[in-house]
Amino acid sequence: MTRKSDWACVAIAVLLALPLAPSVAAQPPGPSSAMDPARTASLSAATRRIEDHFVAEVARITGTTPARVRRAMPDERRITSSASRLISALELDLGAPLTPEQRAEILEADQSRKLSLMKAREAAGGR
Repeated sequence: MTRKSDWACVAIAVLLALPLAPSVAAQPPGPSSAMDPARTASLSAATRRIEDHFVAEVARITGTTPARVRRAMPDERRITSSASRLISALELDLGAPLTPEQRAEILEADQSRKLSLMKAREAAGGR
């Protein structure tokens, strides 16, 4: 096939697909649509409780204050390994390395937090 015929085939395929697009967009919202305000508020409250518990647990493990832990916590939306970053930030803030046991406990608390957040989202009907 020549380049012209390749482009012609692509153009025809696009034109044939166009009538389908409006019908797909016109479908009623499915289960992935936004949650109602009550579920959103419930999920927000559950998320806050889970995060507060995690912060208290890390403060207990490291022997510091919850405020110090919160300051050391990275923005999870931008960080893939938030627990590792938290451990590094706490060590820097405390001026001493954490013990291997403390590190393991923080990683375990982080896994528990992530599982709890996932369950809360599922219970609220979110993603």
